[in-house]
Amino acid sequence: MRASDADRDRYVNVLHDALAEGRLTADEHAERVDAALAARTVSQLEPLIVDLPTPAPIGYEPAATTSVPPTPARSNMFAFWSGSTRKGRWRAGGKLNAVAVMGGVDIDLTDAVFDQPELVIRVFTLWGGIDIKIPEGVTVRDHGFGFMGSFDVHEQYTDDPRAPVVVVKGLAVMGGVSVRVKRRKEQRERKREMEAERVREVGMERAREMEADRVRELPPDTEYRRELDRSRERDMFRKDEPVRREDPLRKDPDRD
Repeated sequence: MRASDADRDRYVNVLHDALAEGRLTADEHAERVDAALAARTVSQLEPLIVDLPTPAPIGYEPAATTSVPPTPARSNMFAFWSGSTRKGRWRAGGKLNAVAVMGGVDIDLTDAVFDQPELVIRVFTLWGGIDIKIPEGVTVRDHGFGFMGSFDVHEQYTDDPRAPVVVVKGLAVMGGVSVRVKRRKEQRERKREMEAERVREVGMERAREMEADRVRELPPDTEYRRELDRSRERDMFRKDEPVRREDPLRKDPDRD
């Protein structure tokens, strides 16, 4: 089975915890994290934590087993000509009600702890807006609609049967409801690093091409051209960025 970004994040978090607990050395941790981020399939990820404790899925912390199922927790958010925000690390129960009347409600579940396997969010907005951010690796289902408004929910599904499920229900009247996936900080940082590395590689390649064009324009019988050819022969097996050398003819001002 092909591994998703959420799958790789789960295994990387397990490796981070193992390093903090002293189960892995720094070298082992770095090697396994690199292998996890480069993995293409789930079968390539599983050997990385075969000798480590396996935690629950990301974000979902099941409650202790009791003879009577616990009643889903309820919480309410209301904004009237104002704003209401819930973000950071907080416990999301089984039900959440959000109402925005000429105001805005912002619900960020990126770092939330899911006490129940399913979270039902009931929303209603009139001339207002409700913005919900969902982490990767969570199943999202849309059961709402808009009347002269927008109910924009991007559904997503995960192959992990133990992953939390978020169900968004409700109505948007002359307002808007938006549900989008928010990438985790570690993955965003890695993406920025990869983009910066690509920019550096493009710059280095462009510098090499400009140097090669400059050398080709020089007469082959000049001492400067011969010195450059000798320098390129010495560096032909090096992978580092070419070292910029001074003009050998300028070292001795008395030379013709």
